[in-house]
Amino acid sequence: MAENILIINGAARKNGNTDMIIQKIIESSLNKDAKINLVILRNKKISDCIGCHLCHRKDQCSINDDMIEIFNSINKSDMIIFASPIYWWGVTGIMKIFIDRLYFYHSSNNKSLISGKKAVVVAPMNMKQDNYKTQLFINFYDILFDNLELVKCNTFLFDNVNEKGEILNNPDYIKQAHIFGKSL
Repeated sequence: MAENILIINGAARKNGNTDMIIQKIIESSLNKDAKINLVILRNKKISDCIGCHLCHRKDQCSINDDMIEIFNSINKSDMIIFASPIYWWGVTGIMKIFIDRLYFYHSSNNKSLISGKKAVVVAPMNMKQDNYKTQLFINFYDILFDNLELVKCNTFLFDNVNEKGEILNNPDYIKQAHIFGKSL
């Protein structure tokens, strides 16, 4: 049975390194049976979580925005790829708003909709990998995945890429993207 793969692109910059590495992953998976759904957060209207907890009382979100459609895509997916460049040792602002809205799944009634799904992190960054600083970013996702009961499959960190297209100049990064894409 083909897997449903949801890619959440949290990059603010259009045609930047995150977009390009995602495209390489998708291109490599084209011969597979996987069904890929790409959600580009910068093109969506997603409001901040307001902490009303309606999702814990009535199993629905009180905010009627594009997250409703994304929730449906999450529910249908087998794997979620979280793609975001690293900004100040964390995710981008739009990715953080998206992640805050995943509180919907922290409800005991909704957790079964996401629990057990596979999760992958894809993260270009303009700095060199540093165990201390990079670990902050990795820990953020580890805690998120643990709380949502997602199964972390892999983390791809692409360091020292800042300018648009710079990621394409690194053959090792392209190879990693192709190998991962073919595995989907």
